[in-house]
Amino acid sequence: MGAPKILISKTLLQKLYIKENLTPFKIGEKLGCSFKTIRNRLKEHNIPFKNPAYARMTYSKKDFDGSLAEKSYMIGFRIGDLNVYKKSPNSYTVVVRCHTTQKQQVEVIKSIFDKFGRVSISLNNGHFQVNCFMNNSFSFLLKKDDSTWKWIINSDDNTVFNFIAGYIDAEGNFILNQGRARFKIDSYDASILKWISEFLKQKGIHNKLRIIYKAGEKVPSQNPFPKDLWRLNINGMNELQIFLEKLIPFLRHKTRLSQAKESLMNILKRKK
Repeated sequence: MGAPKILISKTLLQKLYIKENLTPFKIGEKLGCSFKTIRNRLKEHNIPFKNPAYARMTYSKKDFDGSLAEKSYMIGFRIGDLNVYKKSPNSYTVVVRCHTTQKQQVEVIKSIFDKFGRVSISLNNGHFQVNCFMNNSFSFLLKKDDSTWKWIINSDDNTVFNFIAGYIDAEGNFILNQGRARFKIDSYDASILKWISEFLKQKGIHNKLRIIYKAGEKVPSQNPFPKDLWRLNINGMNELQIFLEKLIPFLRHKTRLSQAKESLMNILKRKK
């Protein structure tokens, strides 16, 4: 009578082979059986063998499993500051990249992605190069056109303000001008700023949206603007207070959050 068959559940094999990207040899070592046994169980459970590109991945990647609000923040931040691509159409890896001089920006990127994959950070002459290696569940970040964020328009306020917070963490500014708090964001993304402007007006937050430089215009020491550059301002004390109170819980960039809180304190002091 031969040795009893070693039973391994499909769920466990999927976890070890797909999620954790262990080889059949490593799984056998972990479970105390042979490479051949693992291959046989994979066949029996109809778990396809990985192609060479997948098998070469040397670190684990986790599927995106966050909320719509988390996804919304990621998309806002990506549009504002991140480059996202795949090395080839059939690649299993989505690369999220950023080049910045701001340590706080690096910290935001790491906090977003390091629980899902490997984050590589290098520093050279004061410039940070950040590369995040995600799996295909992050393909929603690849495109930068309107299709990536239009679904947010009909979402709840929590999801919308997460998107706005992500976009502002990448692009926005809270400032004190002549002792008064102000907010501005300059961007070529006209469709995004127009939507944010209309959304805020619906919430009773008056704002001003205008073109500050036309495409082709030139200022000293800069190349001509490739497209119209838009600016969204919120200057009114009451409107800015409402905006800040709604936005602050979602900001993640330490500098941006500090500026926002300082601006809110400025308004509250002036109201006294």
